[in-house]
Amino acid sequence: MAGFRRRLLTLIVLAVFTTAAGPARATLAGSRTSVQRSRPPRPRSTVVELYNVNRHEMLQLKLRDERGRAVRGPQKRFDRFLRCHYTNQQHTMNPRLMALLYSTGRHWPGHRLEVVSGYRHPSVAKNPRSPHMKGLACDFRVAGVSNTQLRDYLRSAYKNVGVGYYPNSSFVHLDVRKDRSAFWIDYSGPGERAIYSENPSQDLKSGRAETYRPTKIDESWINEQPPDDDRSPAPGAVVSTAPPSSLTTPSAETAAPENAPPSPAVKPGAMGARAP
Repeated sequence: MAGFRRRLLTLIVLAVFTTAAGPARATLAGSRTSVQRSRPPRPRSTVVELYNVNRHEMLQLKLRDERGRAVRGPQKRFDRFLRCHYTNQQHTMNPRLMALLYSTGRHWPGHRLEVVSGYRHPSVAKNPRSPHMKGLACDFRVAGVSNTQLRDYLRSAYKNVGVGYYPNSSFVHLDVRKDRSAFWIDYSGPGERAIYSENPSQDLKSGRAETYRPTKIDESWINEQPPDDDRSPAPGAVVSTAPPSSLTTPSAETAAPENAPPSPAVKPGAMGARAP
């Protein structure tokens, strides 16, 4: 009888201990899960890779370390990297431009920025008002990212910038400004004179920005007489010489500041100097 009582008492004690320890173990397991969940994610790489497509040079741009602290000394390397690829002349680049390029690279980690043009010496700049001459602009693309994505990101992410979209070229233009933002579309191809959209925002909405291809005419035809056939205008007939309304100077979403790309001398329908 005494042995039975001892066994019963042991069972009761074990039952009480198990009941009391269950919540404790659950609490401990929950605290471990909470700790695991509260651990901050591993920081992304703080290095942005830039590649100059004309000089075939690389720049590892780093403005912040793994703890978010500013890194010293990147400005001189940045100025050297974006020197004029025509004259090899170097110019101080705007620090905010460097910061925006860095931020853009961090937005697409693992995708390098391919620079087409940075500083442009006045002796080779086609536009006398080009922000490239002042170290305020950069033409670039992001490897593995469409220029339409890059264009939209730059316009939505940053204020007081100029964004130029060149659907028939291979880059997007970015420049920094003091007070307002501007946007334009240039339909010209590499090395051609500028062909600006009359209404860039409408061209984006309608899809024209991605489909329009300007008609190219051989300049040697300009002085030739028209063929003598039924398609030639009859003597005395009135021939319209009005330019198509789609080719004109660029329009900005707000009044463009003094660094706006097109020269005021460009008339509607004319092909002016290529945007900066």
